[in-house]
Amino acid sequence: MTYHRRYIKWGFVVFAVIALLAYGLFQSKKLIEGPQITIYEPQDGATLTENLVTIKGVAKNIAYIKLDDSPIFVDNNGLFSEQLLVPVGYSAIKISAQDKFGKTEVRFIHVELPTSTLPSDTSPVRVLQATSTATSTL
Repeated sequence: MTYHRRYIKWGFVVFAVIALLAYGLFQSKKLIEGPQITIYEPQDGATLTENLVTIKGVAKNIAYIKLDDSPIFVDNNGLFSEQLLVPVGYSAIKISAQDKFGKTEVRFIHVELPTSTLPSDTSPVRVLQATSTATSTL
């Protein structure tokens, strides 16, 4: 009978070790995965109709997040929503995040704002040249 107890005892020990290892792997999931960024809008490759664009998404497993190298904030669920002025033409918007272990994730959103989308009353900026009529005497 003692022989069976020994098998049961070692079986329990092996089960406990396997359970602890599985739990450790489950808890280290965030370390293994690193930061994750999902962008909801605008879609990559989008053609915009106005120069003010709202960037929405979710970030998980992060300590810091930046939009074009400026810090932004996320809510308790990791959601972010930031507005950005986009110049006419092609733009690449960079979103980067870093976790507390130093792993980094970088995403780019490529958008285009055609000149034809600007309001018709927008005129180009004129450069005025100043002329001076003052004379100096010494």
